Amino acid sequence: MIPVMDIRPYREAVDTLKLRVEGIIVLQRGEKIGEHRWIPEKPRNVFSVSKSVTAVALGMALDDGTVSLDQRVIDSFPGLAPKPSPRLQSLTLRHLLTMTRGHGGFTRPSSVEEALSHELHYDPGAVFVYDNACTLLISAMITNAAGMNVRELLLKRLFPALGIPGPLWPESGGVTQGATGLELSTGSLALFGQFLLQRGNWNGKQLVSSRWIDGATRTQVPTRNPRLPETCKPDYDLGYGFHFWTCRHGAYRADGKNGQFVVVLPREEAVVAINADEAAMNPILYAVWDHILPRLSP
Repeated sequence: MIPVMDIRPYREAVDTLKLRVEGIIVLQRGEKIGEHRWIPEKPRNVFSVSKSVTAVALGMALDDGTVSLDQRVIDSFPGLAPKPSPRLQSLTLRHLLTMTRGHGGFTRPSSVEEALSHELHYDPGAVFVYDNACTLLISAMITNAAGMNVRELLLKRLFPALGIPGPLWPESGGVTQGATGLELSTGSLALFGQFLLQRGNWNGKQLVSSRWIDGATRTQVPTRNPRLPETCKPDYDLGYGFHFWTCRHGAYRADGKNGQFVVVLPREEAVVAINADEAAMNPILYAVWDHILPRLSP
C-alpha cells in the first residue's frame, strides 16, 4: 500500500495564485494516492489533449498495417489537391505527427480541403510549428485507412477497455475533429495516463504497441525557439514527440488549452491528471513539479 499523498500544498499553491483548477488526481503504481476537487467532476473539453489521444488511434492503425509513417498525405486524398506544390507532394504522416508540416503559424481548419490548401512556407520536416491542421489531417488519414473515424475506432478498442464512458468528440464530414473537442473528466484523464505509463498495456492486453508509446512520448523534433516567451519556458522548449510534449524530470505530458494535463512520470511510476479553466497554464504545471513530485514515494 502506497501512503496517501498530502495534497494540501498543491491545493494551497493553486488557491494562493487564484488558478481556476477544477480537479487533480495523482496515481502511483496504479493506486490513487491523491485527489482534490474544486468543482464537481464532469467531462469537459480537454482541448489539445485530444491530439495525444488521436496519436494513440494512429498507433493502432500502424499496428494494423493500414498506414505507414512515410505515407504521403496527398495519396490519402486523391482529387482534394489537384495541383499540389512540391512541398505538399513531399509531406508525410511523420511530418504531421511532429508538427513540421511547413506551415507558417497556428491554424484551425474546418475541413481537410482547407488544411490541404494552406501555403507551406518551409520544407516539410524543417521547422516545428504547432497547429491543429496536422492533427485533422492525421484523423482523416486514419478514417480513410480504417473505414471508421477516430472516435469510432477508440470506442471499439480503447475507451471501453479503460472504463471511460463513450465521450463526446465532434466530427465534420465523418472525420473526428482530432486536434480538440474531446470531452473527458479528470478521472478519465488519469486512466489514459495510467494506460500510457503501462506502455499501452491494460489488464494484460496490449491495446497499442509499447514501441509506439515509447516513440510517441520521446523527443522527435526540437522545439527550442529564441523567440519563445520566457513564460513558456522551460516546459515548451524541451522537444516534441508524436503529439506529446517532453517535460523536465524525465516526464512527458499531453496538455490542452486552459489547463488540461496528463503528466506521466515513468521514473516515479506516477500519473498526474488535471482539469482546469485557466488561461495561465504554466503555473498549474509548475506547481506539480514544486508540490507533487517531491511527495511521490521513491
